[in-house]
Amino acid sequence: MDAVVIKDFYWKYPNFTGIRNDYVLKGINLTIREGEFLGITGRSGSGKTTLCFSIAGLVPHQLRIPDHVEEHMSGSVEVFGELVSGVKKAANGYELDGVGSMAPTVGFVMQDPESQFLSMSMLHEVSLGLQMMGLDKVEINKRITEALDMVGLGQYRDVAGRIHPAELSGGQKQRLIIASFLAMRPKLLILDEPTSDLDPAGKLEVMKTIADLRKKSNMTIILVEHNPDVMLKFADRIAVMYGGKIVQIGKPLELYSKPDILREYNVYLPDVSELSDYFSLDETPKFQLEKSSFVPERKTRARTDRIIDVRGVSFSYPDGTKALDGITLEVEKGEMIAIVGQNGSGKSTLSKVLSGIAAPSGGAVNIAGLSANSRSERRKLPLHVGYVFQNPDHQIFTRTVKDELYYGLKNIGVKRADAEESINSVLARVGLSDKANEDPIFLGRGQKRRLAVASSIIMKPEILIVDEPTTGQDYKMSRDIMDLLTELNLQGTTILIITHDMRLVAEYCRRVVVMSKGTLVFDGTPEKLFMEDDILAVASLSEPQSVRMSKELVRQGFLRKPLISAREWLQFFNFMRLKSGFEFSTYSEMDIMSRSLIDTIIEKRGKPAALVYIERGGMVPAFLILSKFPDIKTYRIRASYYSDVGTASKDVEIYNIPNDLSRLKSGYILLIDEIVDTGKTMLRIRDELKPRVSVDIVTASIFLKKQSAYTPDFYSKLVESDVWIVLPYEKNETIHSVGIKRPEELRHVTGMFDGDTSDYGKIDEYSRRVAEKIREMSWEPKIIVYKLPESMLFARILSDALRVNNVAGISTAQEVGELDLGDTEGVILLVALQMTGEMEAIKDELSSYGKVELITPGFETADAYRTG
Repeated sequence: MDAVVIKDFYWKYPNFTGIRNDYVLKGINLTIREGEFLGITGRSGSGKTTLCFSIAGLVPHQLRIPDHVEEHMSGSVEVFGELVSGVKKAANGYELDGVGSMAPTVGFVMQDPESQFLSMSMLHEVSLGLQMMGLDKVEINKRITEALDMVGLGQYRDVAGRIHPAELSGGQKQRLIIASFLAMRPKLLILDEPTSDLDPAGKLEVMKTIADLRKKSNMTIILVEHNPDVMLKFADRIAVMYGGKIVQIGKPLELYSKPDILREYNVYLPDVSELSDYFSLDETPKFQLEKSSFVPERKTRARTDRIIDVRGVSFSYPDGTKALDGITLEVEKGEMIAIVGQNGSGKSTLSKVLSGIAAPSGGAVNIAGLSANSRSERRKLPLHVGYVFQNPDHQIFTRTVKDELYYGLKNIGVKRADAEESINSVLARVGLSDKANEDPIFLGRGQKRRLAVASSIIMKPEILIVDEPTTGQDYKMSRDIMDLLTELNLQGTTILIITHDMRLVAEYCRRVVVMSKGTLVFDGTPEKLFMEDDILAVASLSEPQSVRMSKELVRQGFLRKPLISAREWLQFFNFMRLKSGFEFSTYSEMDIMSRSLIDTIIEKRGKPAALVYIERGGMVPAFLILSKFPDIKTYRIRASYYSDVGTASKDVEIYNIPNDLSRLKSGYILLIDEIVDTGKTMLRIRDELKPRVSVDIVTASIFLKKQSAYTPDFYSKLVESDVWIVLPYEKNETIHSVGIKRPEELRHVTGMFDGDTSDYGKIDEYSRRVAEKIREMSWEPKIIVYKLPESMLFARILSDALRVNNVAGISTAQEVGELDLGDTEGVILLVALQMTGEMEAIKDELSSYGKVELITPGFETADAYRTG
């Protein structure tokens, strides 16, 4: 059996004001199966709430319709085979047909819970409908207990008869209304944004309870909701409304796979829909995971004077309930802060204290130079602090939208003519220009909320406190409101936003304060909060989908910091695309790859008789290999087809060939470099060595580019041709090259070199401090000579830090004559870990070629260096 059948339904409200005369619903055709969970979403004012009223039978039966009903309505609405609304012929034309409301078969939870409260206590609120159903006392008590437990209010069961609904927080009020309808066990439950004021965890908890109940009882659910996470998790189908029509309907995965279409209708999209080119809707990446140095751009602000100073503040309600307990908070002028936490945590109470509505029970509160502890000064706070209530009905009381905006201006002496331009401008910013002369009573809840925001911002307060500014708003309007608040903030207004929307927190706020049980449990950046799972759990918060997708990548080392919004993910992918494959390898990764490489080589070919490395590129891989096999005879070859200024030469230049290699009669020679890019250098050296030796030459590299014309016998990692490999010991060289070739990526690349806390990272840090000292001495090194093999890494980092390309490794003083010391002026740097007799001999021999400066770490550093 179908639960709901709507056929060609049109509806427009009676023309009470002389303004509203358009059809609100236009040609609605909809069938909802019994037991189905249907989600309804769409832009604000698209007709979602009116459609719910129509299914519930409140529209048109609860309205006084003038004559000629056919001018207001046509078509029909049936619920469980019963005609709820229709038009039939009568003697004098047409008249309304149908049974109207089908309570308790149909339950309807409206947007504003306060509009449905009928009694003076929580207990009576839940029991009222049960009493009207004629249930006995035992059954009533049983259902009350079950319903309160289902919505997370079970802890109030014993005192529910003494708690007035007005004493509850906004989220708790929503839970109570939901409980009152769940207790009646309707066959059809209509929920119009029922959890908009609930914290994220509470929202999912209540919706899961309803979904579980639906499965057990075959209850049909209609849910109006903007939140895509809820829709994806619970809805069987989603209907998208726009301009009074159902413009799309289908399964959640199908609909959210059409981000371009839904964006046209101002529908909130999951982060994965915004990132559909990179993720599936189940959050599976469509890209290959690689370690990235990307750091998102996040604004920082300069320190300013303090405008809010809260010290040890407490607040208790008349019944003894302690809402605030020892709150200490400092806010600087011009900050934009989010205050978050579970329902009943004290957020709204704190905002009332800050705005002067409530006086603190203890502690000190200073706002804009005024003491909120003083009654006389507290009365002056409204001149400095604007406050937008969670429920807009609490602050709207004029007869037209325009008058509502003018009310505050009039109270400070602004003439109507002078205010007109400002009023029209603000109405346009909040999307209410077409409602300027309308009575606010006819506005939807989302529109009323925008009006409340508008009436506060038009006063241009120093401090603006906004309680849930985007609840009930569609995607575009939410962004428009937040952009407007951001604009005010940039103009100097200090803004505090109380919200449960963690996407909003991530995208717009750089500081977030978390409350729990009347205390502050966190104060920091959104990205730091989202990595604190314990805090999120305590405060009943959940990170946005974009954060959830990135947190695990941070923990696995693929990302350095979490990405907290779809916008940051897009920045990341744009960075990845622009950089055409920057790949950063840490010292630890280089060590692992080098050791793995030599293990594979030894497994296949045995231990090499000699190791030949290409200087400077092969120095670090050779050093890492020799740290495992220090007894391998080591030689260096200096060769390159790049000039000193980085341009390619026609031929590969080879500057030295070790003579001792010809004496080898067994084993093989291992020729190693860090990167085989084009393959020209390694191939040229191999071909040069072949006729000079009688043993095999085995080639190896850490990285191999796909573009290479030559493939070494062994390599650790194959990378794309356009990847720019960034190595930790080439910091200065890389930053210099990127600054010339890709200046737009310089900030990202510079950030790659931060934060290496490994032993190798400490060596790097020490070596660069040594280089700084050398620069302070105004030495101009012409060559760095280093002791093989232990000083290779130290020398390689120094060569980068000092921008010295001419480096040479030696083992004995006899080898000094083979070095290319040249005739240029400059200091010869001799690098060693410790001074030995051999090093004294090398230094003496070098002295005949120029001034020699010996560079040796302290004993402790040298010992740690060898250990590392």
